[in-house]
Amino acid sequence: MTLFLIVGILLIILVGVNRNKLVNSIGLNNGLVKNLSSYEWFQNPWLSGLFLFVLNAILFGSTLLILFLLGFLTIPYIHLLIMFGAVIVSLVAWIILLHAWTGDKKGRIIRGFIGSSFYLLLTLVFTYMIVTLEPQFPGHDTFMAFIGLVMAITVTLVAFITCFLFTGLFERKEIH
Repeated sequence: MTLFLIVGILLIILVGVNRNKLVNSIGLNNGLVKNLSSYEWFQNPWLSGLFLFVLNAILFGSTLLILFLLGFLTIPYIHLLIMFGAVIVSLVAWIILLHAWTGDKKGRIIRGFIGSSFYLLLTLVFTYMIVTLEPQFPGHDTFMAFIGLVMAITVTLVAFITCFLFTGLFERKEIH
């Protein structure tokens, strides 16, 4: 599992390096980009950030629900495909939001931080769970729970950084 986590982080770094090609693959002529950019409330960094926060919560929650339901099946490794698909859907959503924003840099940073703070809150929750981790009964080993929580912290921290980069720090640039 650690190998998958390391490969995932390397893929996120690769996405960051090739972000211009990825960002320009979804252009300004996308229907969702046009719809979002036409709404006046979306150009407010606070409302747009709240929209991104809720969108991240819905994406994360639906992924957890799908993974929970897949736990009843005995199909091996399908959870990895679901998690990979969730990353791609999240990246596409963040790129659409990047293109739909027409405000200034300060507003973009505010929006990106508010929206990606969902993952920062999850990181803090998982950190709290590690700090308060206790055995359920005498002699119970908490090592596997600790490892799972460390992986959860890593995943949510990488999601926070990636979401903030795509929605707060990166600017849309057209390659001609």
